[in-house]
Amino acid sequence: MKNFTLVVALLITCSVQSQIGMGTPNPDPSAVLELASTQKGFLPPRLTTLERDAIVQPAEGLTIYNTNKNCLEWYIPSQWYNSCGDNPVAVATYTCNTLETGTMEVRIPVSGVSQTITATVSAPGSYNISATNNGVTFSARGNFTSKGKQDVLLRATGIPIVEGDHDFILNTSPKNCPFTRTSNIPTVQGKAGKIWMAYNLGATQVANASDDSLAYGDLYQWGRRTDGHEKLKSPTTTTLSSTDIPVDGKFITTTTAHDWRSTANDKLWQGVKGTNNPCPAGFRIPTHKEWEEEFTKSGIKDAATAYNSVLKLPLTTFRYYNGTYDQYRSGCFYWSSTIHTSVYVYAIHISQNSKFHYFTVRADGFSVRCIKE
Repeated sequence: MKNFTLVVALLITCSVQSQIGMGTPNPDPSAVLELASTQKGFLPPRLTTLERDAIVQPAEGLTIYNTNKNCLEWYIPSQWYNSCGDNPVAVATYTCNTLETGTMEVRIPVSGVSQTITATVSAPGSYNISATNNGVTFSARGNFTSKGKQDVLLRATGIPIVEGDHDFILNTSPKNCPFTRTSNIPTVQGKAGKIWMAYNLGATQVANASDDSLAYGDLYQWGRRTDGHEKLKSPTTTTLSSTDIPVDGKFITTTTAHDWRSTANDKLWQGVKGTNNPCPAGFRIPTHKEWEEEFTKSGIKDAATAYNSVLKLPLTTFRYYNGTYDQYRSGCFYWSSTIHTSVYVYAIHISQNSKFHYFTVRADGFSVRCIKE
């Protein structure tokens, strides 16, 4: 009877004043219910996540204490939002062409590169957005504190692997927002006016010293495409190839023929569209004349001047036609595309004390520096 009387009194108070005060005779005019105490607090329903999710059609603003997460949660349109800070954000759409800054170059760590996207937020929450391709990741994390359109700055990290246009797709929903970024080949303009790649083919970086092993690059047999034979310590075979494309990526050794091919083909490596051209699109193997012009204009006469030139040519190793390597750093060789005879082709030789023209057999493994068409 006592409880019934209290409920009736509360209902009467609510209907007359449209307010209820517990612990206070004068509830705030803006509150339907005000609780006041100096010794106790308000304890909302305590539910596990499973019990919370079993609530049928929760009303917006419904509040519980989640005993799995140990924090307050309340329901907003289409999802539960909590005070723990791990709320999934609700985004209606992304716009990815807002703003892009910086440029990317192959084999060069990215710096100052970013992509701004715009999110149309329908429910506040935390975000952890990323998109990865070609060795580069654009990412950002934080919190959307309000609804509406909000910009997100995705910063890039990593090292681009290959050149060209690459699509980046967000790791979050909705996935309506791919953006495209280009990785360029780093180039330098030689003293003779030609545009060259800034590093040796197959190198992981521009040379930081004449003996920088990370800048040596791969060792190609003249006229062969990139197929694995050019890698250091690649396996060898004594079987000569009867075609322009060997059956596998082994380094073909010889002691008599001096060519990896059973019959010579002088048309290999001739220009951008030349058969087996190993250089990136738009680049080719330089001619012997182009090497000579650049060496003359740049004053290259030995290993020191080769490295200190704009081309930053390192003193690499090389591989003999029998499969062994130069063990004494007697010098290095850079291929040209120019034919000398039916057996020999031109290369440039650089040593600690000199540089000179060189013609050699096609089965040797030398360095490649590409030039732009």
